[in-house]
Amino acid sequence: MAVGFETFEPSGKLQISSEMLIYVLRLSGTTFVENFQVGNTCPTSFAVPGSQTYPNALIALSGGGGHAAAIAGVYGAASTRRYGTTAPVGTPFNYYLFERSNTYPPTNFGIEVLKQTGEIVFSTSQRVMRVLQVLETEDVGSVAANFPGRQLAWCQGAWAGHRIAGPLIENSGGPVIVDPGAPGEGDAQYTWNNDGKIYGGYLANGGATVGTQQISFDDVTIGPTPDPTQPPDYILPLKLFIVDVTGLPVGVQFY
Repeated sequence: MAVGFETFEPSGKLQISSEMLIYVLRLSGTTFVENFQVGNTCPTSFAVPGSQTYPNALIALSGGGGHAAAIAGVYGAASTRRYGTTAPVGTPFNYYLFERSNTYPPTNFGIEVLKQTGEIVFSTSQRVMRVLQVLETEDVGSVAANFPGRQLAWCQGAWAGHRIAGPLIENSGGPVIVDPGAPGEGDAQYTWNNDGKIYGGYLANGGATVGTQQISFDDVTIGPTPDPTQPPDYILPLKLFIVDVTGLPVGVQFY
């Protein structure tokens, strides 16, 4: 680079650059699974406190006792981020809210690296978000990664999931609806099974493994209906960041 600041490892790998986009830990805490349904077929979920105050934060999750959790959406007047989960009511999940480093206040000690705009790129007093790997699923499969000796969390940047319509079945149950004013119409009834899942993550092996998993969200039967039209299928791929949270305290407002 022509201007700015860079540091490198002995191998030549870049460590810090004044052009980096860095997220730092702002808030951590513990939340608990509630009897709050999201979608049509996910009976339990949990909210992340602080997500309404810091709507641009990246949220990493840990805990859950091996159960999966996935972004369900933003709920309520407070616009709180909520996650659907396979966990029973009362299960604890830890959350870590990371924000852009330009929100971090200047300090009077240590080393700070700034852009020309004055934005803090790195500070020795920050707890930087350390991403070890990115897991990706572009279909309904599952992948996992293991980092022995580390305590991990997973961070999902956006909603991911699918909706797939099953085969259309004619005259599959229910009364046959006939409209006398429209002969020939409404003589058939149609149903189909809707496969609706959200994608998220889970922890295993004492927190050293992160994997991806589907959670039931909209697995319902449509019909009977005289309308055979099915909405288009879609799959929104999952990108799951594996975050190293080893040694990070829980239940702290850092700035």
